[in-house]
Amino acid sequence: MFDSIVLRRSENGNPISAGNLAEALLYYQKVHLIIDRGTLCSLVKQIGIDTLLTLLKRPGFSAVHCEEMLATHTHKIGVLEAYSYIAFTVTGDKTVGTLKKRVERVQFELEQIGLPRSQARRKAKIFTERVPSRKLSGDNFIKGGIPAAAKQDLLNSEFALAALKCTIACIPGGYQTGNDLKFDVIDSGTGLHVFTNIDLDRINRRQSTSSPLEPITVAHLLSKILDYRADLALASFYGGDFYTSEATSSILRSRHAELVRRSSLNKESQQKFSEVIFPDSPCLSEIIDSGERSFDEFLLLLDKAERFKTWLNTVSPDESLVSTYFKEVTSEGWFQRLPAKTIRYLFTLALDATNPVAGLAFGMIDTFLLEKMLGGWRPNHFITTRLAPFIGEQ
Repeated sequence: MFDSIVLRRSENGNPISAGNLAEALLYYQKVHLIIDRGTLCSLVKQIGIDTLLTLLKRPGFSAVHCEEMLATHTHKIGVLEAYSYIAFTVTGDKTVGTLKKRVERVQFELEQIGLPRSQARRKAKIFTERVPSRKLSGDNFIKGGIPAAAKQDLLNSEFALAALKCTIACIPGGYQTGNDLKFDVIDSGTGLHVFTNIDLDRINRRQSTSSPLEPITVAHLLSKILDYRADLALASFYGGDFYTSEATSSILRSRHAELVRRSSLNKESQQKFSEVIFPDSPCLSEIIDSGERSFDEFLLLLDKAERFKTWLNTVSPDESLVSTYFKEVTSEGWFQRLPAKTIRYLFTLALDATNPVAGLAFGMIDTFLLEKMLGGWRPNHFITTRLAPFIGEQ
């Protein structure tokens, strides 16, 4: 379990947060981060560019920089709206002109966050040297690029209908469409024309009562299919578990259940573990994202978690993480089954033979401490002495 994971989006569709990253680093042996413009800005604001650059040198962590952003472009053709999938890169600003090089664009982003120009230039150079760049519109992840593949998905009427049912059920204000949903797409050569009975007014009315999000449009819904194709391409390319938004995950499950099954099982196992072991405490990601604990503090915790991570990797995928944990914690070898008095007596005899003073001192050690010393390392040692104090669990 918990071998490797690829992070692209958080469950709500926002960029990966420091808390999301911390949980992945604690549980998984290898973590690969897809850094787009939003994730770069979000992480630098949360943990700082120096910590991010330090993280990039740690074993078990890697990243790729995808500057291109995916979107659904809407334009008018007569009285009809036409849609097309695009990938674009922000290559400049009216205040600085055109930025032709990647390092210049990263520097600009860092300056926008608040770094002084000279510092932003140095850090951008280090970042671009350590993180390779890949295009979503090129052949890196899928031949012909992700937008072209997503267009073919959309023109597959059976798949598009099923994908939109999943999407509408997952988004804020959404509903179960049942079998009444109608969705047809015509490719005119100059764009895709959509004809549907999706009740956008209903979705937006319900959404407005619970969250201040911008109104949902047909373009928003089509973008979920674009994101699905991007997730599928990246997950297939890198392998391992894949962490992304709930909406696109639901589409993946509907068509490629076997691809996300292990990810879902590991995620569910991790959540149950936190709920059982720390029933009255917030999870690690919440502690980090709230600012109660800094990411630098977490990295110190992570340095002490090597044996815990190794143990996680030995847990069988066929067994529950919670049940395996309790088996490990409560199991005893033949030596631990001896009465505490007998163990103390044997150690006292051994020490008396070489150092009578040490033997007398050892006889006063508390039985609990003695058993802990003799029992060897167990996962609860890390949980009780490191992780529990970190998240504030008593």
